[in-house]
Amino acid sequence: MSLFINSSSCSNQTLPAKTSNLTGFKPALASWYGDRHGAGSGGACGWANDVKSAPFSAMIAAGNANLFLEGKGCGTCYQVLCTQEPYCSKNPITVTITDECPGECNKVPFAFDLSGTAFGAMSSPGQADNLRNLGQVNIQYRRVACNYGSTKIAFKIDPKVNPYWFAMAVEFCEGDGGLDAVEVAANGSQEFRCMENIWGAVWAVSIDPSFRGPFSFRLFSRKNEGVVALKAIPYSFVPGQTYYSHVNFRV
Repeated sequence: MSLFINSSSCSNQTLPAKTSNLTGFKPALASWYGDRHGAGSGGACGWANDVKSAPFSAMIAAGNANLFLEGKGCGTCYQVLCTQEPYCSKNPITVTITDECPGECNKVPFAFDLSGTAFGAMSSPGQADNLRNLGQVNIQYRRVACNYGSTKIAFKIDPKVNPYWFAMAVEFCEGDGGLDAVEVAANGSQEFRCMENIWGAVWAVSIDPSFRGPFSFRLFSRKNEGVVALKAIPYSFVPGQTYYSHVNFRV
């Protein structure tokens, strides 16, 4: 069941949607990390090795401070391309911000530290390794809507949940990609309470032993679009497991 809603009492609305001019690209710097054909990481967003599998499929980037936004940038999507001949195809690829690139990445206004796979995907045919050998390259980027096809919003349960504390990382949000507010209701009820974004894409709430599944969620994007995921996490959920809803935002 899908229900679209458009307001949340939990929202502070302190951070507007970070939107670039979608009619044109802007300059940035790209580098790559990990294995040459690796998937990067989802560590700073709470997604761990999920970046290896669909729908991320290793097409991810760690963003510098102006992209990661202290975790608020988790899940946002960008088209990036390079034009340096003969290495670059000049065709844009789409990547999702799943990690943070601190330190050197913040010496420029906008920097994408791509997975080895994503960095190579910017190359001309036969030039992927030569492009990676450059280490870094000037690129153009623009913000785009996230589109994960048939994949629905997922909830990755924190391994440390207990009868007094519940937390999960929210994945695969389409459209804006980021979240402004998340609310949870227990026992299949419609009595929702606010969750707190404690880091990356991880949301948490203090509970008591009577607060049990199935859990339903109301999720709000930073464009103030909302969806309801009913009974997305079962009564007998397993810490560390990922559960898929039947909803997603409009693209």
